[in-house]
Amino acid sequence: MNTSRSLDFPIWIPSALVKELRQGLRTPSFILLVSIVPALLSFFFLFSFIINPLDGDPCISPDGCQIILWVTMVVTLLFIMPLRASTSIRNELLTRNNELLLLTRQSAGRIVLGKWISFMAQSLLIAFISLPFFLIRYYYGEINLVQDVTLFFLLYLGSGMLTAYALWASAMPSLMRIIAFSLMGVGILTLGGNHAELNFFRDGAGEGVLLIFLILTDAFLVISSLLLLAREWFSPAAQNTAAPLRKLLLAFFAASILPLPFLENAGGSIQNIMTGNSVFVMIYGIFLMIIHLNTPARLLPIHMEQMKNKRFSRLQQLLFLPGMPGSVLFTLLLSALAALAVYLIDRMASVPEFQSSQRLFCLATGVWYAITMPAMLLKPLWKKLKNNTLLAYILICLTLCLVLNVLRAVDLSVPLLPGGYLSELLRQETLPAFSNFSLFSLLDLAAGIAALSLIGKHWLDIFRKASSEPLQESGIPRRERK
Repeated sequence: MNTSRSLDFPIWIPSALVKELRQGLRTPSFILLVSIVPALLSFFFLFSFIINPLDGDPCISPDGCQIILWVTMVVTLLFIMPLRASTSIRNELLTRNNELLLLTRQSAGRIVLGKWISFMAQSLLIAFISLPFFLIRYYYGEINLVQDVTLFFLLYLGSGMLTAYALWASAMPSLMRIIAFSLMGVGILTLGGNHAELNFFRDGAGEGVLLIFLILTDAFLVISSLLLLAREWFSPAAQNTAAPLRKLLLAFFAASILPLPFLENAGGSIQNIMTGNSVFVMIYGIFLMIIHLNTPARLLPIHMEQMKNKRFSRLQQLLFLPGMPGSVLFTLLLSALAALAVYLIDRMASVPEFQSSQRLFCLATGVWYAITMPAMLLKPLWKKLKNNTLLAYILICLTLCLVLNVLRAVDLSVPLLPGGYLSELLRQETLPAFSNFSLFSLLDLAAGIAALSLIGKHWLDIFRKASSEPLQESGIPRRERK
């Protein structure tokens, strides 16, 4: 009987993760990274113990070693590991391995999650390899353990978000990938240049716990939503990939708004933390909906059938179905919730500005119209643009910004121009009972509904047919009845 211990992965580890770990740990890039990082740190730390005979100081000061260590970890975790993930899904699609993976009964979500966990496990392995150099630094003294742990925690959390972002962007067209990774680099450099003392508990224990909790929840929102977007590259057309993302975003929107009415008499630090979290959720929600509005998707009858056996099926059929009409209606709901959040945040201020229902209506309508109208104009060109729809949307928005700047220079505003009256509305201090903003907000709403009705004929036809025909009749499947 063979009693030798097996060196393979345990059977309880998901097969998708095992496949990605086997591939990732054998790649030349990871082997070079595991070899170069300890060798580089060993070289510099060795010179920190060698005394220069001219001045009696080490060749590399302890502060220099600390800078080298953290720069190495930042480059490794925030640049190199996400860039390694930037070709993962693209290689699967180019080699047609995605079809073979789906034949193994692995869902698209498990495949993408396995890729993400694999890269995060490799990042953690590199951190463990660098652990002796963290301990050597304590030989120099004057080391803040809490700040070091906090910094590494934020680096690893940021690496997880950037890795998920790179997985989603890896299957984009070449120009969009260049733009996406350029924005990622600019964001990293901007956050790195504005660092401050890392102390979550400087305002008190309660504020620190609240801040850590919100950071973790926001990171969960970013990672899970980006992985859901990455899953769409693998998912078949019959799967409704829109519903999970919208439900996740709606849940976080509601969770960020619900505490706001009870914070009017709270401390200033808690108000600032909750306000910052609400603003982040609103901005990130706009980012997700712009992506969702420009992702070519088609509504199929099977999507309607999947909704019929669920609670609140009518509401779900309006908001959580794939395609342009469902995305537009869901964006309208989020715009109304964003206007409500602005009202509640503004109520905590000493000088409220958005306390009129007319102003909030104009704000919600303006945001919804400015986001959805360029996407609805691009809907007839989906077949030609394919995955370049988001790039065309960005070009249209840049053109509109140029036009708005020209109109602002000549002090002129044009109705029905996306974003035209929204920028003017934010500069107005007060509004009369019924102003031009109310009139043009109604015109924007009517124009959006008209465009939605024109592009949603296919969506309405499927909705009507699926609603009139029952899912089952007398226990006979639909295929046999036909």
